[in-house]
Amino acid sequence: MFRGTIRSLELKDVESVGEIFDLYWHDNFRQNLEDKLQKYTSNDSDLAVQNFKFFVAEENGEVVGVAAIRRAPQHMKGYTTTSNPGEFYVAAAKERGRGIGKALIMRRFDEAKKDGYTEIVLFGGETHQDSWGIYDKNFERAGAATAPNGEKGFVWRKLLN
Repeated sequence: MFRGTIRSLELKDVESVGEIFDLYWHDNFRQNLEDKLQKYTSNDSDLAVQNFKFFVAEENGEVVGVAAIRRAPQHMKGYTTTSNPGEFYVAAAKERGRGIGKALIMRRFDEAKKDGYTEIVLFGGETHQDSWGIYDKNFERAGAATAPNGEKGFVWRKLLN
């Protein structure tokens, strides 16, 4: 079970986070994630407008997971039911089954509420069906969807109290 901490991403974490991304993605989305990381660590104004926030899971001084949240983009708003939705943008962990993903989800719920989001949405593609179980436990399926990159999958949502 995960016994570490969840904290905001720092510049020193970028290399470790990149290694975690490499475990999951080897396509244009992987490059997109790298671009987002670089922009985030340089305080890029486009990401600030989107209210992007990256978090890492750290255990024994090692980064073992990463997640991000942002204001829900227009293409996700068709799956929402409230006026101020956020999007869980990405989540990845070095190891599955240790509670890292769950810890990252819970921290992002806290952060979303603090930022005034009324609801959370996320996309899970067919290439990551192994994550659908944790989404089904913590969210409601809002419907089938196709991501901007053409990948098919589902969107999940959760109203925040």
